[in-house]
Amino acid sequence: MAQKITKKSTDVVTKNVANATNVNFNAAENAASINPNPVNMEKKNEEVALSTRVAIIDGVERMITVAHTKYAMELPKDKKELCKKLDPSKMLSVIYHLTKPELFWQEGYDLYDENGNIIEKDTPDVFVHVQTSEDYWRVGIEERLERVEIVEFSTIQEYAQTVGSTNLYSRGMTDTEKVGVAALATGNKAYMAVYEFAKDNKMSLTTAKMYLDVAMSKSQILEMSIGNVPEVAPKMGRTKKQAAELLKQAENIFGENARKRYIIRPVNSLEHQKEYSRDMIMAALKSITKEQAVKVEIANTDERELLVSNILTRLLEKGSKEDIVEEAA
Repeated sequence: MAQKITKKSTDVVTKNVANATNVNFNAAENAASINPNPVNMEKKNEEVALSTRVAIIDGVERMITVAHTKYAMELPKDKKELCKKLDPSKMLSVIYHLTKPELFWQEGYDLYDENGNIIEKDTPDVFVHVQTSEDYWRVGIEERLERVEIVEFSTIQEYAQTVGSTNLYSRGMTDTEKVGVAALATGNKAYMAVYEFAKDNKMSLTTAKMYLDVAMSKSQILEMSIGNVPEVAPKMGRTKKQAAELLKQAENIFGENARKRYIIRPVNSLEHQKEYSRDMIMAALKSITKEQAVKVEIANTDERELLVSNILTRLLEKGSKEDIVEEAA
């Protein structure tokens, strides 16, 4: 069993969250990946400047190099700019679990610093990061590791089993959950409506945003989740009532498949073209027969959206011609 041997380090916990979290945004900008750096691997026998940071270990402030194996979780490269926008006072503190490197060197495992530089055996003040889903990305942007716990392992297997067990059910937020947080963080009504529509109707975020006709991107969702409001706030193309009516009509024809993207996407495409009114498109949707719906359901997945679009277009064209004849009469 992994034995925790540091006690004093966890006493430094009573600080205010704003003070306990020291974010180094320059580190967030420069740290790319903890994967081995091919260039620096070629320079294995040459001296390289290892990345270092302050850590409070047993109540003593030390300058250490945080090491990783090639099996470590990669840092999110696409979020470097977003990290610089984080408000440290709104980040909960975490405990960083570190272990001594000797076991890894004895077993022949190379260790790397945060920039992918290989760490020579017996380099002093090196500690291997025992990663969790909460801290794997934060260790690279913290100026000071305030809450540190040193853990000892007797084998590499025990180390890996500890990582696996600790992270067994860990996960990030789902896309729908991210939108819910973004809605609460910014007060945006469109995001709140999409979240509630997805939850209430047990459908994916992608389908829910299509029914409400709300444009959103992953980067925008992340920005809003930390409280950054975009210059152009997301808006709904349909009201919640209109979206609910559209879903109900689609369910009458396609059943549970109404929650699939290939049903709503052609409807939105036709509306955006503005050749036909919303009422005309709704009337065309109501005119789809059960036979046509079955034809859509048994078609290949990549053909269903085009098939729905073609059916709606033919019905709209037919309806327009009938209107012209009626007006002429």
